[in-house]
Amino acid sequence: MTDTPEAPGAHSLQTGSLGWFKVAALGMAIAISGNFAGWNYGLGVGGWGGMLVSALAMGVLFFGLTQCLGELAAALPEGAGFDFYARRSLGPAAGYLAGMSVAIALAVGTGLAASFAEAYTAPLIGIGGWTIKIALIVLLIGLQLRGVHEAVGVTMAVGLIALVILVLFCAYVAPQFSVSHLYSASAGAPPNLFPHGLGGAARCIPFALFLFLGVEQAAHAAAEMRDLTKSMPKALIAAIIVAFSIGMCVLFLATGAAGADALAPANNPLYAAIMTAPGHRGSELMAHLAAAGAVIALLGTFFSLAYAASRQIYQLAGSGYLPRWVHRTNQRHAPASALLVVAAIGLVAAAFPPDAVMVIFIFLISVSHLLVLLSFLRLRTSEPGLPRPYRALGGRLIAAVATVLSASVMISCYELQVPALTVAAIALVGLYLYFLVYKPGSTDSSLRH
Repeated sequence: MTDTPEAPGAHSLQTGSLGWFKVAALGMAIAISGNFAGWNYGLGVGGWGGMLVSALAMGVLFFGLTQCLGELAAALPEGAGFDFYARRSLGPAAGYLAGMSVAIALAVGTGLAASFAEAYTAPLIGIGGWTIKIALIVLLIGLQLRGVHEAVGVTMAVGLIALVILVLFCAYVAPQFSVSHLYSASAGAPPNLFPHGLGGAARCIPFALFLFLGVEQAAHAAAEMRDLTKSMPKALIAAIIVAFSIGMCVLFLATGAAGADALAPANNPLYAAIMTAPGHRGSELMAHLAAAGAVIALLGTFFSLAYAASRQIYQLAGSGYLPRWVHRTNQRHAPASALLVVAAIGLVAAAFPPDAVMVIFIFLISVSHLLVLLSFLRLRTSEPGLPRPYRALGGRLIAAVATVLSASVMISCYELQVPALTVAAIALVGLYLYFLVYKPGSTDSSLRH
């Protein structure tokens, strides 16, 4: 029995529907929640100096990564997704690992974002637990099924609101800034910027990563962009500039207002920074705004991760790595089947402790980053004549530096939590063995170059 013929484009995404600004906002909406929570734990590991060094290093990593993605998207507009670039340059096995690692990581990230959002809504509105988690995931799927315009529109709105709240926060705490607050106490030594030396700075890397993590996922919108060769590089550059600027302001001003030692253990670092001077004019209003901004930012991250995850899973199914039914879209050109897969993985991830899920999330994302950077370097050597309408600023040098930094993230994650990374490593080995045995995608014509 043969399949019923389908109308052209019946299961395709809505091409040409996104401009550079919307894609840049999409990347920012994923990354911005890292400014509200998570980064401050690094202050207790390596002090403010360690966090500053790590944040600068991660800024270089994400600048290099987004530059490489901009060149790859412009040079290979016929493909989208990290798996396509890795498969083209490093072979089918690398493509499979790149695609599956980022897809699983992003889907796991939706569950992580739901858990963090639930933790904020519980004290704010008195409702938490699985009621909020399930409600968020149902709302997410409903909005995304309505199509790219609605999904990206909501994501842009919450991301921009969170950005405005961060700017207001920085302006509010600036008068409380003191250089002495940047110093941390250490055993047997006076307070200093590096209380645990360079080793502590290296261990800060996963926390500093949260200030930027997510901007690169905007590259998954390539199939739905207008004027891809010009718009994608512009969108990625804009996203990383905004992420770096606001991230460094938060790191500098929040720590300078509250003090590194006081801020390090806080679950809500922006709220803690404001409440260091509770009698200050407008402190209660600003504290509520910061709490609301955290929830809004996490919702933006939640929507954006689901968008990027569903597009990655959709592309994997189109390449033959996943069952063909996952490649189906609805009448609004939304990848309905892929969204259901994301929801299922997100629900499972939301059932586990967020700290363990966070480490797995970062590690899997870093695997995909490393493979994309290696793909860029390989293509520059193996296909020097490939037309490149956009060439990455810094070229091979910035890609090589970013590759080393990406590997350092994976090492730091291992030092942070061995059990969680053991699970992640076993999962990756299992996926690779599955590929060797069953060769998914080997009969798909899109794999042949």
